[in-house]
Order: sequence, then C-alpha cells, then structure tokens
Amino acid sequence: MKILLAHKYFYRGGGTATYLFALIEQLERRGHQCVPFTVAYEQTEVNSYQEYFVSPPLAADQTHLNGMRLSPWAMLKLLGRATYSFEARSKALKLMDEAQPDIAYIHNIYNYMSPSMIHACRKRRIPIVMRVPDYNLMCAELHFLRDGRVCTECLEHGYKRALCYRCLKGSLAATTARVASMYVHKWLRVYDNVDLFITPSVSMRETMIRAGYDAEKILHVPSFYPGQVDENRSPVEDNYILYFGRLAPEKGIDILIQAMAMLDGEVRLVIAGADVDGTQAVLEQLAKDLNLTNVRFVGFQDREALDELIRRCLFSVVPSRWYDNSPMAILESFTHRKPVVGSNIGGIPEQIAEGCGLLFEPDNPEDLAEQMQLMVNRPEVRRQMGRAAGEQVATRYSPQVHCDRLLGLFEDVIAAYV
Repeated sequence: MKILLAHKYFYRGGGTATYLFALIEQLERRGHQCVPFTVAYEQTEVNSYQEYFVSPPLAADQTHLNGMRLSPWAMLKLLGRATYSFEARSKALKLMDEAQPDIAYIHNIYNYMSPSMIHACRKRRIPIVMRVPDYNLMCAELHFLRDGRVCTECLEHGYKRALCYRCLKGSLAATTARVASMYVHKWLRVYDNVDLFITPSVSMRETMIRAGYDAEKILHVPSFYPGQVDENRSPVEDNYILYFGRLAPEKGIDILIQAMAMLDGEVRLVIAGADVDGTQAVLEQLAKDLNLTNVRFVGFQDREALDELIRRCLFSVVPSRWYDNSPMAILESFTHRKPVVGSNIGGIPEQIAEGCGLLFEPDNPEDLAEQMQLMVNRPEVRRQMGRAAGEQVATRYSPQVHCDRLLGLFEDVIAAYV
C-alpha cells in the first residue's frame, strides 16, 4: 500500500510525531510506502517529497503560537491559514498526482496547514482516514479547559462561547481567529469528506459523538508504544515517584506537589520534562511554599536518560486535570513494568485497567496522596501491578496489534470507497 501521511509537523518531538515516526517504521518494515505531507519548518526532516510541502504561515522557525511574533499582519496570515489554505490544497493535489497514494491517513492538520487538503483528497478520489488525538475539532481552547478547570461550553453551546473568555492564550484576536476558522469548516462541512475517524480512546469517540459526528464513522483503535518490554531485565526500585512529560498547567503537576506534602515517609518526587510558558517556576515556588525538600526538577531528558529514570522509579503519576486522550507516558511506564497512578478522567482509566495501577479523582490532592501512599506501602502489590502493566503493553498496545488493525481498516475503507 502507498499511504499519504499528513501532519503539520514532520520532525521528532511531541506525542503525535512520536506516534507518526514509529508508525512509519512499522509500516515500512511490512513493505508499505509512506508519503509525507507537512509544513516546511526548519526542523522538518528532508525527504524526496519536500518540494510539495506547504510554506510556514510565518517564519520557518516559528512552529508554535507561544513562539510567534503576533503583529496584526501576522494574525491575519494565521487566520487565513487556519481557515483555508489554497497553497496546501494545490500542493496536495500535485503530490497526489506524483505519488498516486492508495489512501490518506491524516493527523493534526489544523491551524498551520488547514483542512483544505481534505478537499484535494476528495477531488483525486483518495479515501481518507483521520486520527483524532486531541480536541481541535471540538474546542477552541483545544483542551476543554478554562481557568485551569474543565469546561465544555464549546461542546454544549457552540464555539462562540470561547470569545467570552478569550480562551486561546488569553488573546481575543487569537481566539477570534480560531473560532472563525472552526465555524467556516463547519459551514463548509469539510470533515464530512472523511471516510473514517480513528480515536485512541473510547472517551474521545464518545466526545466526538456528543459533538455531532456520525458514530458509524468513528472507531476506537488503541495506540501503541514502539519500545519492547525487557523480560530478562529485573525491575529496579529507587525511593522516588516519577512524573515525566510537559510541564504545562493542564497536566495537574501542582496537584501532585500538593499531594507530596501529605505523604508519609522519605519517598522523593522527580519531575522530568520541558517547561511550557513558565510553568516550572510556578511549580518550584509551590514546592517552596509547602516546605518540600523532596521534590526535584530535572528538566527535559533524552531518550536514554528518561528510560533510566522510568526503570528505577517506584511508579509514575499522570495527574492530568483535562480529558487526556491516551497519554504516551502511561505506555512508556508499562514498558518498564512500572504501574501508574492516574487521574480518573478522559482516556486514562481505559489504559490503567487490568490491575496496572490506581486511579484518583482529578484535582483532588487528598485522594492522590491516599493512592500514592497505598502504592508506596505495598511493594508486593506494586510489583504485581508492574508485571500486569508489562503484559498489557505487550499485548493490547503492541505495534503488531495496532498495525494489523490499522491496515485492516485501510483495506476496508479502500474496498468500500465510492
């Protein structure tokens, strides 16, 4: 099969890109050919199709909104790109004429790429499967959060509600651009052209149905983690709990630090991950205010260093306060046979099943402290959960299972395409 893979970023970093590059490796091992379609940022990996890549909406080194220089002219350009890019449509048509793909597998194409390529696929009669790893289709703020709390007003009352609260980065201009583009896509019915939506969690599928998408066109396919469980290596336990991932408000790390203040014993907390918008300084001040000397921030870790941190922890914590869809951090922990204490929200409880960890009420530090204390105090139960976690990731979340399911769906969509 020749598969067109569309994503606005084609460089390593971030959950969707991690999935995408791992998927390409798995598909190519099976003899399939992957054709990328993306935005030509400075970091974008060079390949034989780069002449068809879309130009960045602003500078080639400005990949995310918080790093962009937002003049009025820049905002107009972003609005145009987010709404509909004729350049992306034209280049997608030329790429399809050159590569002749059998199917398009679309990921995050919003904002800097636009969904105009969906119309290009339809014009060239290319079947479309779209993976939905986030809430871009349903929430102007992207996370169903407002002022650090869950908010579903976009879902219940329409995207216009985001204007009242300046949901996107606190900016009325940025929020207006985002909301305008979402309404245009709705009026154009652009996503009606997608033949099949794939969601990494059942929770995401249910949210899409609630938002009005056709239930018959949405299937849940669990994600996968490319690492292998090392059954020959004995688990190691140092006396620390681990959080790893982005240091962002929606991740609920402040709740984890508050819970640490209620924990008995000498156990430490290690926090590994890149800072987002100054969140680390806020968290460090919180730990200081609580007189915690057992909380350590180690920053971003490369793959080898992070693997070692996971391998040696007692367990990891995923304290998200948002509807986290299918956190890769859980699967990474499972690969090292480490259980997870996670928020009972979004797709997290679907992953922490079969005795692989414990759940707590989101935004409840007392409940989190109680669950962590149970995990600390019961080493045999903790290790049994770790073994169950390793079995879970080796079966339900394996690359083999995921690719078999995905390719089967591709074949079904192609066969049924009209």
